Amino acid sequence: MTKRRTSYNDDAYEWDYFPTSKRIKPADGIQSKTKKGAFGSSWWAQRWIQVLEGLGMGARLQRGRSYARGGQVLDIKIEPGSVQARVQGSRPTPYKISIRLPTLTDNEWDSAIEAMSQQAIFAAKLLSGEMPNEIEQAFQSAKVALFPANIAQLKTECSCPDYANPCKHIAAVYYLIGEQFDADPFLIFTLRGRTKDQIIDTLRALRTADANIADSQAESLPAEILKIPRLEEQLDSFWHAGDLNALAVHVAAPEIPLATLRRLGNSPAATNESLSQIYTAMTDFTLHKVFDEYEDETAVGDFQE
Repeated sequence: MTKRRTSYNDDAYEWDYFPTSKRIKPADGIQSKTKKGAFGSSWWAQRWIQVLEGLGMGARLQRGRSYARGGQVLDIKIEPGSVQARVQGSRPTPYKISIRLPTLTDNEWDSAIEAMSQQAIFAAKLLSGEMPNEIEQAFQSAKVALFPANIAQLKTECSCPDYANPCKHIAAVYYLIGEQFDADPFLIFTLRGRTKDQIIDTLRALRTADANIADSQAESLPAEILKIPRLEEQLDSFWHAGDLNALAVHVAAPEIPLATLRRLGNSPAATNESLSQIYTAMTDFTLHKVFDEYEDETAVGDFQE
């Protein structure tokens, strides 16, 4: 027999008892990427779990670990303001899970994206599919929170008979949402009301506008300050190679791995994993060739194309 708490006043617990049941093992459940330790490999996925634990549900989340790692969660669908999922329990019919989180208003999103656009590294990483470490600061400047600010913002429902909140089925979904964020960091934005395309389009528009303003401001500067000729002034010599001996190439691994693939998004031919392996292998091969053949540090730094 197992006991279940039916009242959640911390000063007065009420319990009832029901027979222990064995969960049904599904054949097509979502397989957790981690078999032990923390869920999520990226900082933003771990931040999701950290926030939930900080909202006072740390001990209750533990109930869902074995369900998350045992493939009991059948599917997860993240949409603006909500997560819908199905979890296989001890009954033949999977339990239906609903998690709702308020979306940000248009004004709040505009303020947050404006703050992102002011930091070049934010725009560069987001355009490459990376989540900047300081992204929450952009939302703080807009006086909103990217992640849930309090437990009252999370409205959850499960069709199981357990009245605990979160029950183990909801807790399992919470963990796997973190792994979903690992695969696509923009899903946290989707949950808060904006899609990847919407954010990228707005960022590009703001960055373009900033560049145009910078150009207009540059035109008013004294000529002696403008050290670099404008492109239209170099059209006659644009295709001339110039002094190739002065061309130095710095060989190093990219600061943002697989930036091109991440910016392009998922391939319709589902070849991203293969391309990622090829890109990584090319980087390793190039670095191996350069640094093995040019052992002298100065020679490597001045390696000529």
